[in-house]
Amino acid sequence: MKRLAIIAALCAGPALADPLDLIDYAGLFVDNPDKVQVVSPARQILQLENITILHDSNEERQYTGLDESGEGAVGCFVSILATIESALQACEASLPEDQAAIQATYLDKALSFYAANAVPVASRETVQERFDSLVASQIVAARPYCSNLSVVTNLADQIFTIESRAEIDGMMSLPRLPVSNPCL
Repeated sequence: MKRLAIIAALCAGPALADPLDLIDYAGLFVDNPDKVQVVSPARQILQLENITILHDSNEERQYTGLDESGEGAVGCFVSILATIESALQACEASLPEDQAAIQATYLDKALSFYAANAVPVASRETVQERFDSLVASQIVAARPYCSNLSVVTNLADQIFTIESRAEIDGMMSLPRLPVSNPCL
């Protein structure tokens, strides 16, 4: 599964602290000054229960969120679902009916989780719009995989199994910021 996660990450582009760009990281640092550790003039760390947020003002993407819950980073999962969807749209393909139903269920759960746990809380409609924009932004990058769509279908085969269901349900069982790291 690690190889497929790397392919999904490459297709999704640069890693983001939150792929739907709905978390106000700067606001979290302002609202929690007593939990901020200053590492250097450019670097700070904010620990919020089971999420660690790194801020580096010298980086293009200044924030990185690390999920330390042990349940899995929901932002990563959303990125993977977007990668699968963008490849399917780019290649004008579809998943088998049973996998398409599971993808729809997982997507609904993941986007609802995202809406409820983003800071500030976002509407489900806003989260869906951001997801759709993420998918659209990846379609061009997904086109090279059309000649070998098995890369995407293998990813789907591994994620949309009975064995994965408990892991994915567990991922969304604990409210927390939907950060992207670590990704699988």
